Order: sequence, then C-alpha cells, then structure tokens
Amino acid sequence: MSATSRVDVQPFTRRGVCPALSAPMQTGDGLLSRIAFTDHISPDDLDALSALAIRHGNGLIDITARGGLQFRGLTAESAVALEQDILTLSLPLRQGLAVEISPLAGIDEAAIADPRAIMSRISERADTFKLSERLAAKMSVIIDGGGHVSMVDLLADVRLKAVRINDDVLWQLMLSGAEKTSLRAGMLRTEHAADVVIDLLNCLVERGSDARGRDLDIETVRAVCAERLVDSNETGQDLSPSSPCRDLLSGREKAESLTLPTHGEAHPYGLMSLSCWQFAAALAPAYGQIPADTLSALCRHASMLEIKYVRPGPGHALYFIGDKEACQTLLTHARDASFVTNARDPRSAIAVCAGEPACASAFISTRQLAEHAAADCAALLDGSLTLHLSGCGKGCAHPTSAPLAFSGSSDGLAFRYSGRVSDAPDVILPFTEQKAALSRLARLYEKEHKPGENARALLARLGRQKIVAALRQDNR
Repeated sequence: MSATSRVDVQPFTRRGVCPALSAPMQTGDGLLSRIAFTDHISPDDLDALSALAIRHGNGLIDITARGGLQFRGLTAESAVALEQDILTLSLPLRQGLAVEISPLAGIDEAAIADPRAIMSRISERADTFKLSERLAAKMSVIIDGGGHVSMVDLLADVRLKAVRINDDVLWQLMLSGAEKTSLRAGMLRTEHAADVVIDLLNCLVERGSDARGRDLDIETVRAVCAERLVDSNETGQDLSPSSPCRDLLSGREKAESLTLPTHGEAHPYGLMSLSCWQFAAALAPAYGQIPADTLSALCRHASMLEIKYVRPGPGHALYFIGDKEACQTLLTHARDASFVTNARDPRSAIAVCAGEPACASAFISTRQLAEHAAADCAALLDGSLTLHLSGCGKGCAHPTSAPLAFSGSSDGLAFRYSGRVSDAPDVILPFTEQKAALSRLARLYEKEHKPGENARALLARLGRQKIVAALRQDNR
C-alpha cells in the first residue's frame, strides 16, 4: 500500500478475517491495523509506535491475546500514513505466514529448547512457496520450546512442542486447536521439524484455500511424515498409543506425557527470572487495551531504567527485559498506572473484546461490563477460570471454550456454561440485566463456596442447571 494507492479495507463481518498494516479492517471506531514482531524491540521503539497511534488514530492501542499490536480509529488516509511511518522505523515486523514462538525464546533458561531456528526455516520456506497467499486465512503455526510463557491456550493449525526424553530433545507434533484438544501425531527430531511443518502446510494447500489443520487425519499426517516420525526403539521410550507419553493417538483425546514442559499460571504476570543476570517484567493493560499516552509514559520510564528490550506476547502481555532491580521498579510503576502485574488480579481472568461502540458487530459494552465484574466478582475470578465477555457471537477475544461465556445478541445477553459464545446459549437474559447477571454469579459463589475450593471446582460441582437457575433467579 502506498500513499497514492487506495487502502485495502477488510470488512469486519466474521472471525477469520485478519487486519494487517497494509490491509486494515473496518470496525465501529474506524479502521483497525495490526502488526506483530519476530524479535524484541526497544522501549523507545514502542514509545514511537504509541506516538503514531495518537497522530494517526484515536490514541488507543490493543495488545492482542497472541501478542499483536493494534492501532484503532484510523481513516483511509491515516492508515496509509501509519504504514509509511511504521516502515521507516525498520522494526522486525512479521510478514507472511504466522509462525509464533515465546516472546522470551532464546533468553529463557527455563525453556527446554530454543525454537528460533525452526521458526526461521519455516518462515523462509513458507515465503519461497508463497504459502501465506495460498493457505486459509489466519493459518497459524506455533513452535513452543517451553519456559515461562504458556502457549497452550493459543489455537494453532500446526503445533510443535519441545519434549525432553532422557538427554534428547524431540518435538511433539500436534494438529488443530488449543493444546489440550489437539491431535497428537508423533515425535520429530529437530532436524526434521521445520520440513515436516512445511510438508503438512503444502498438503493443506492441495486440499483447497479453506483447509485447516483439523482437516488432516492421523493417517494423512503419518504418510506425510513417513520415516521422520521417531520410532520407540530410537529413544528407549514406549511411544505407542498405550504408553504414558501417548504421542501417536488415533483420536483427539487429551494426551499425557511425562516429559512435556510445564508452565505455572496461564499468564504469569510479574517478575520472571530468565537467567542469573536477566529478568523480565511481565505486565498487561487491563482487558488488552491502553491509551497510547499511558503506554508511552511506561516506555519512557523503562528507558530511564536502562531496560533495553520489550516484546508483546500471549495474554495481552508486554515483556520488558532487564536486570532484576530495573524490572521490579518498572512493575511498581506499572501497577500504579493500573496495569495488570500479577495473575491474582481479577481483571486477568476476564477475556473481553472491544465491544460497543468500538466494534460495529457488538451488542453490548463489554469493557464496562468487565469493570463491573472485576469489582463485584473478584472472589469468583480467582485465576482458576476465564470469564468471557463478547460483544457478539464471533468470540474474537476467546475463541476456545470458557467456563463462563457471555455474549451480546439481538435477543439479549446470551450465556453458556463451559462453552464458546458461538454455541447455542443455555439462557438469554434481558439487556437490562447484564450487570445483575454477573452479580448473581458472585452471590452464588459466596453462598456455595467451600473452604479450599477454587471457582472452577465450585462451578463443576454445582453444574449447568444450578448455574443457569441462579442467573434466571428461578427461586425468587
């Protein structure tokens, strides 16, 4: 897109259409452009991007659930100017196929493996084959080397996850969805991992432009991988479907592996020790959105503390890299500026989209509802579950299942227990009862909670029928 060209605007009518710097998306508050990075940038770089959000947009920046940066409130003309100004910064912008790794890859000593070389080879070969132009929209590849940052809830068409078996590092191949529901297809050695991913993507190309990872069955995957799948005899481990690792499943049931990397809390905000001398300050804007001037002030403070690097990541987080004292000081500053700085913050348990009026598809003001939930449902939002508040039935903020899922609809506020907002609702409440519905859940928790029981366990014990009855106030 150039200054003299017509801006390529994408309609915001369904999930699956992805905004880009050169192809912004129409939303309720103007055009939306998104960028993502392949490496760290500096706080000064992020400060410069904040200034551009003010100059060309409405001064709001989104940090997405996958670590992208979104600029809101653009016009057709300012979107062109934004692209030009961003390109002059010479930042490590991701182009083409989305191949995602931990934002701490290569510097996190808690990781099992460094995925950057595999990512680079996949990206290079994908560019050679022009795969991003031939694959389905929002095709995603995740290369998870383990470590502090959890990527288990991110959807992926193809996923590789580092596994340590004895002294060897292998990569578990998974297809479609979040990690816990993915099809586990086998183990690969590092030297074969990237090529297998490319071969599987080419297989999808042959099946058509709408084919996704879910369209690959286990027989097809094994045929593509052939002898590159690791045999049990090579590792001294039983890799059969009945083994504890269960890496060659014929279905999509949850697998167990004694050697998979483990993560702590889903999105562990706060101070992270990456090595003896290097730390990360992990923090997030509440509900993934921040005024650009507030973000700019944070970046200037980070630069003053001589923090050299920052990168957005999963959980709407920003990871600032520096020494321990600098990171601790920045976290204090961020907390005072209303950023989320620990996983016990109830706001970190709420997945929320832009909502009204920012999104043209939304029926409800999700962020106002989220603020009410954070204040009135703090005990319920104990970190054991996700409360999903969606403006409509697309579920952009949380495409997977959530224990508590609300969405706006033409008929009212729709609720699903342990489902996606695209599922059939368990109950639809009047628009006037939006905040009251959340308060009813808070009162239900207070009434039914047992000592030592987390919110997820409580809801599972009560069951769908009792939760829906509480929302409808059947006993009043």
